[in-house]
Amino acid sequence: MSHLAHIYIDESGDLGQFGSKYFVVAAIIVDDPLELKRIIKKLRQRKLKKKIKDLPEIKANKASHREREYVLTRLNGAKCTLFAIAVEKNKIKSRLFSFKDKLYNYLCGILIKKLSLDCQELKITIDKKYTNTLIQKDFNNYISSKISAKYPAMKVFIIHEDSSKSNELQVVDFLVWSISRKFNTGDDTYFAIIKDKVSNKEDMILWNA
Repeated sequence: MSHLAHIYIDESGDLGQFGSKYFVVAAIIVDDPLELKRIIKKLRQRKLKKKIKDLPEIKANKASHREREYVLTRLNGAKCTLFAIAVEKNKIKSRLFSFKDKLYNYLCGILIKKLSLDCQELKITIDKKYTNTLIQKDFNNYISSKISAKYPAMKVFIIHEDSSKSNELQVVDFLVWSISRKFNTGDDTYFAIIKDKVSNKEDMILWNA
């Protein structure tokens, strides 16, 4: 059992009733965040064109094929665990779209319940989706309750961080983008790189949210 584990969470898609067909949430569990930090650091040093090296954030949807392949290949070889869920939005009850923050909490809670954790303390860093502190607090309370129900003795810390300031969250962006692309466009070129690293790859789709 490790003393402290880190989870980085990001989503792809939207929670409007229309738009993307699938909404995806993904997580990376890692003991040492340097495993993820180095991926983006080395991408900047070795792979990026000079004109975009100084951009504050590297996004998968704007990256080249070579850059996407590099990040996902390095992630596949890193000492970490990947989890994800994909929900087909037409399976979601229409009334829930009026409560997007609650729906988002609920979907993240489902993802959290799928995680296999073996640590005394857990630090969760999530891409800052909401700036409203009350919504953030509601998310924190909801997720903490899900973890406490499964791991009563575990200490949980949750941080909402701007992904432009986190190399780790930028790696998760590539992960969740590759999964979203698989489900929303049918292109599994990138997902295939990390497929065997996703612990619940046979159980990603939610049919009854």
